[in-house]
Amino acid sequence: MIRLLGALMLAGGVASIGFFAAGELNRRTRALRAICVALERMEQEIAFRLTPLPDLFRLLSIQSEPPARELFARCLEGLERLGEVPFSQIWSEELERLMPYLREGERGALEELGSVLGRYDGEAQRAALSRVRTELAHGLETAQEEQKQQGRIYRVLGITAGAFFVILLL
Repeated sequence: MIRLLGALMLAGGVASIGFFAAGELNRRTRALRAICVALERMEQEIAFRLTPLPDLFRLLSIQSEPPARELFARCLEGLERLGEVPFSQIWSEELERLMPYLREGERGALEELGSVLGRYDGEAQRAALSRVRTELAHGLETAQEEQKQQGRIYRVLGITAGAFFVILLL
């Protein structure tokens, strides 16, 4: 009985690794989708209303989907440290903390955006937002394809490996 229980626990643990890997793909897709929508909203606010950065972050921290909501809420809180550290550092720290599963190119594009926001005129900020949004939209397409193809593979491999270990132990 204990042997069977141990085998089932091992199978569940190994299968959970596959489900965790598939979940990472899902988190990346959701994050990219939320960021793309938020950046589009940000671009519209800057283009048409010239909304100041604190007000814009407050608005996006309420209206965006997670994890973009948390990013803008944390950046809004980080604006209190603005005299001590540059905004680009606050932005980069929060990106690293809240979205570690983004690819290097995606994170790099967002970090470049942090060096533009609040420093240049509305047109330059809007152009940077548009460029980053286009790049992230391409990353979103790639992430959706990976999620569809590799997510299923990760789950099946996790379950199969778990079953293999059960058979091996019994």
